[in-house]
Amino acid sequence: MQNPEAHRETLHEMAAALFDEGLIDQLERFDMNEMADAAYWHTVEELQNSPDHYRGASTYKVVQVTGGKLLGTISRSIFNFATDEPRGASSSYDGKVYSDTDGVRLTLGLSRKIGKITGLILEMNGREYRLIESERVIDSVDYKPIDDPDTYRALVDAAQIAYEERNLRAFEKVRPHIESAAFCLCPACLDQFGESEGCHVCAGKGFVTNPNMGLG
Repeated sequence: MQNPEAHRETLHEMAAALFDEGLIDQLERFDMNEMADAAYWHTVEELQNSPDHYRGASTYKVVQVTGGKLLGTISRSIFNFATDEPRGASSSYDGKVYSDTDGVRLTLGLSRKIGKITGLILEMNGREYRLIESERVIDSVDYKPIDDPDTYRALVDAAQIAYEERNLRAFEKVRPHIESAAFCLCPACLDQFGESEGCHVCAGKGFVTNPNMGLG
């Protein structure tokens, strides 16, 4: 799931619409909202354990893994080459990203070539390209990835408190910013109390620079 916050909101809106139409009562509406919230917590836990996922609301630089050459950009699932490749008179963009049960793929409009996106790696024409997030739409506003370590630490701490208290409103406000930040959880100590202080990988911070931000 690319946007659990939006999915949860949609489920709540559906429950409200059914209640307004008289198709469910207040108790059934409450139960539906509770199930939507439980599904949200389950989803974000899975996303935290495997953070490298393509996000349709994000803008990415598409950079060749070997050599670091910029192929183009993907913005809200629309791909454009960095160079002036011909795209045809009938199209205003070079390609588009599609997501379905078979996975995530990039289809180029003129050549009909298809690239497969796994995590944040695009495989196309026998080459691998890294997707480096440069912007994300959160609550209808474009945000750059947080690159200040103190701000990131404060958000992680706030998210942990909200998670422990099951404060859904507070958690869903900070989670997308943490996920799109230039940092990520330290893979060695996992920011665990008693482990992070002596960790040589993160120097006691509990987080490291996101490897997907290392190019471009």
